[in-house]
Amino acid sequence: MTKINILTNKLFFISLTVVIALYTLGMNKNENNQEEKIFKNIYIKEIPIGRLTIYEAKKEIEKHYTPKDIQIKYKDKKWEIKESDINLDYNVDRALKKAYNYNRSEDKVENMKRMFSLSFNERYNIDLHASYDESKLSAIIEQISKDINVSVVQASINIKESGEIKTTNSKEGIQVDIVSLKENIYKMIDKKNINEINLPTNIIKPKINTEDVNSINTVLGQCSTSFNDKTCRGSNIYVAAKSTGDTLIMPGETFSYNKATGARTWSNGYKSAKVIVGGKYVNGEGGGVCQVSTTIYNAALLAAMEIEEVHNHTFSSHYAPRGKDAAVSYGYTDFKFRNPYSHPIYIKNIVNNGAITSKIYGYSQDIEKLYIKTEEKHVKDKINVKTYRIYLGEENNKIREELISQSEYKIK
Repeated sequence: MTKINILTNKLFFISLTVVIALYTLGMNKNENNQEEKIFKNIYIKEIPIGRLTIYEAKKEIEKHYTPKDIQIKYKDKKWEIKESDINLDYNVDRALKKAYNYNRSEDKVENMKRMFSLSFNERYNIDLHASYDESKLSAIIEQISKDINVSVVQASINIKESGEIKTTNSKEGIQVDIVSLKENIYKMIDKKNINEINLPTNIIKPKINTEDVNSINTVLGQCSTSFNDKTCRGSNIYVAAKSTGDTLIMPGETFSYNKATGARTWSNGYKSAKVIVGGKYVNGEGGGVCQVSTTIYNAALLAAMEIEEVHNHTFSSHYAPRGKDAAVSYGYTDFKFRNPYSHPIYIKNIVNNGAITSKIYGYSQDIEKLYIKTEEKHVKDKINVKTYRIYLGEENNKIREELISQSEYKIK
């Protein structure tokens, strides 16, 4: 063994002996004595508290870290969340206890190791872990939100049977951004740095604006069909017309007839009437609803709606020409069309005196010059029909042709 190693070992044992002696002397003192001090080189949040009593150390920590009330402002309004309201605590006492007991554990050997390290300028830093009552904070924020939140108001439109158009204006809503507010508060508490917060809010834009409803000013397409209004079938037409009428369809949105009417059940106001099932006429709930879908379909054709789904009946209908009917069956076949314009449209159904009229209102500059053409071809006991939409130019010249549907009817 070299002389250097021998000298190093001697110094180590001497230092260790000194530390043990100091520790032994410390053990003879009353550890409940308030004057007993925290060991050297111990820190809380990088603040030196070594060689201080717990009382002295607490005063030093509280110079830098003391919970404060949280101030929130929004325009001319202010709120104060007191630290006591949410049980805000930096848990200084817990950290001080940990500091004091760092070299006073039940493991005597470990205590000596720690004192030895601290005696040779190794630092031990303890963090402060803040805590608060989340449920109490949420309740306070909810109350603040009630003071600020303003519900968004959608613009509305109502068109009377006379054609009179009435609209109401839209209004933006305001909503407190609770997630952002809580994150801001949490970060301040976590960093132990409480500052005034500007209340974060979101502007809620209406989906239907005043400009949208004000653009609806004319009829783009309409159709009328007649029926016997003294029957169960006639009653069903009234119910279906009501559920599908007075409907606003925004740009790009799709209208679904089945979605608008719901199931054709007794609970929804429908009665039993003749329907076609498997090529035969039988009594079923909702008989007559196909006349409403057909009437809307023809109005949609003339209004240049984008037809997404349409089906023909097994046999020709008495209320619409072949190629111009729209058979529906809830859960099976639907009638759907999409609004292709950059302005909304509005479906208005009028039912009286044994007639139903469907009008599709929209923006006057969206009117298309067009007509509907059908081509029939008889094949044995069937009739095949193609339905076209023909678009016209300024001088009524044909500019394009669109195939809408291909139908097949059985001959009775």
